[in-house]
Amino acid sequence: MISQGNQTLLELARWTATHRNSRSAIRQLAGTEENYLLFIKELDRIESQSFRARARHAEVTLTLVEWLEALDYFHWHCAYCQEKPFQVMSHYLPLQRGGMTALNCLPACFHCRHSRREVNTQHIHDYFARVQAEHVRAEKEYSDS
Repeated sequence: MISQGNQTLLELARWTATHRNSRSAIRQLAGTEENYLLFIKELDRIESQSFRARARHAEVTLTLVEWLEALDYFHWHCAYCQEKPFQVMSHYLPLQRGGMTALNCLPACFHCRHSRREVNTQHIHDYFARVQAEHVRAEKEYSDS
């Protein structure tokens, strides 16, 4: 995925957050069929994972924008091994404890998700620190307004 495509997906996710999910409008705004299909795939992933988390009474706050930002941060690769393209959404902490939040959801390959092997996770902690700082900044802006 090229940088321009990532920007288009993020803009589309932001638009979708404030508008109804009209697939025809999304297709038009996506610009290319590739962007549209990728966007819909990730939108469906968020919706199905949200349903699964709610069924388990877990916290659900992850937005499509936050998920696409995570994918962009890790260059659409596995957050653990950083070598293979991501294939699934992984929960850093078990879903029951960490919920489906920006501070718990990471892109992962099948191997890393299932093996849960110990890897150097400093880059993951750096990402979580960045997300936490963004949340604090957004809350401060909201309270100041």
